[in-house]
Amino acid sequence: MPAPIKTAILGTGIALNHLHWPLLSSLPDMFDVTTVMERKMAGVAKALCGDKIKVVATLDEVINSDVELIVVATSDGSHFEIIKKIFNAGKQHVFSEKPLTYHSAQSEELEALAKAKGKLLGVFQCRRWDGDYLTVKKLVDENRLGALTSYEVFYDFYRPADVAVEGAAPPQGVVHWKDDPAQNAGSIYAVGTHTIDQIYCLFGVPDKILGRTWGVRGSGVQDCFDASFMYPPRPSTDIPFFVRATTNLISPVDPQLKFVVKATKGAYVKYYEDDQWFALDRGEVLADTYGTEVKEHWGTATLVQADGSFKNEVIPTERGDYRQVYREMAEAVWANDPSKNSVQVSSVIQVTKMIEQALKSAKEDRWMIKGKDY
Repeated sequence: MPAPIKTAILGTGIALNHLHWPLLSSLPDMFDVTTVMERKMAGVAKALCGDKIKVVATLDEVINSDVELIVVATSDGSHFEIIKKIFNAGKQHVFSEKPLTYHSAQSEELEALAKAKGKLLGVFQCRRWDGDYLTVKKLVDENRLGALTSYEVFYDFYRPADVAVEGAAPPQGVVHWKDDPAQNAGSIYAVGTHTIDQIYCLFGVPDKILGRTWGVRGSGVQDCFDASFMYPPRPSTDIPFFVRATTNLISPVDPQLKFVVKATKGAYVKYYEDDQWFALDRGEVLADTYGTEVKEHWGTATLVQADGSFKNEVIPTERGDYRQVYREMAEAVWANDPSKNSVQVSSVIQVTKMIEQALKSAKEDRWMIKGKDY
């Protein structure tokens, strides 16, 4: 195995302490995190990552160091300019938090720039390795439920304020970027980049797109969304296939609904979010149970029997593993071969285009039609 990749992480927010640091540090044969950029130099990086980490305040210091890979985990709207600057320097590969950018044209520019500079661009679409999504994918691939007629994925929370999740409120008079509509493009990007990405991976580009966004927390940010996608009838049926992704951040429901999949021979219903985020927070990334789900949280398939009756069957949740997105990135860097990444930037761009059409639909109050609008 080649030497571990010298890596820097930009940002000290929730993405660092809940995701990138525990995941990267769990793969020491692949990654050596040497540097963290902490603009405010408030001691967050040292407290989390230890004294061996070099902490710098500027992007230039990172670019001018000997790191080979830069993980961009800054605020969502900052990704484009930061990644563009890194690639123009021509020294490092980049691994970006999602959303890569808020605009497909910007993502296309970054994809082309990476190729021109001979560098790799990866995107943290970790929820392609959610156990519940992998379970749904297996049910679909194996045709356990018959021809699909509808698919709904929910990503709801009861979260009156994002700053509570970040761990500390900003100074008085300072608006947290997640509560600033000038910086935060809403939940359709923050959350839809996962759920709509899963939809794209399963079903591709839809024939029609209908979107709706709204805010419930008073900040001006469109913190809720509902996006519907219409696909041609599935094989062996003439029923139009409707897919829905939705998020509401004021959802006082326990447990939260996650998937409802209906088909001609059965259905699947799943509650509870994938546990990996919480396992990382508990420091369990190296535990034997990481990526597994307790039986009490497994989903249920209702299967139509030969006599027309229903039979409920509890479906074990597949094991997930967010580390796989990083393992693939390491293999891609070592081989200097972007095909090693199953998360291709081209697919990320397609998902962004679906989001853009959903937002245009919300603005114009109509279905967006393939071949006409996109």
